[in-house]
Amino acid sequence: MARPPIKPAASRHAVSWLEREPGFARLGEQAARLAALQAELAREAPAMALTVIALERDTLVVGAPHAAVAARLRQLTPSLVAALARRGWRVERIRFKPQWRPAPLPPPRAAKAAPGPGAVAGIRALSDTVDDPRLRAALRRLAARHTPPPDAAGR
Repeated sequence: MARPPIKPAASRHAVSWLEREPGFARLGEQAARLAALQAELAREAPAMALTVIALERDTLVVGAPHAAVAARLRQLTPSLVAALARRGWRVERIRFKPQWRPAPLPPPRAAKAAPGPGAVAGIRALSDTVDDPRLRAALRRLAARHTPPPDAAGR
């Protein structure tokens, strides 16, 4: 008896599958609320780089870039709570948590051009006029480092 061909399952969009799962649906709703709160905070304190972390009961937990910003924001808590209340949010308290962020990497260094032949000749000439033997040796090493090796074919 021949088997019928296997029919591929109809593809479903991942979001529709997640919406049917109760736990993921609640998680999506919570993420949407936190994103809306993030937008409200950005409107109220645009100069501060704040990150909404959680809304636990009536306490909003907000991450601040560093402790100095968190200390400054603690002074602004009453006005921020009042502003959020005017916009319909039920927040009675804001807790600020300093968040460590790694320092940005410095920009890559641009390669420096090697000194030209005239500069190398000048360094070599300078090394002949210097009295200090250590400085003379350092100048000669510098000139030697930037002098191209003799061409093996030209010997």
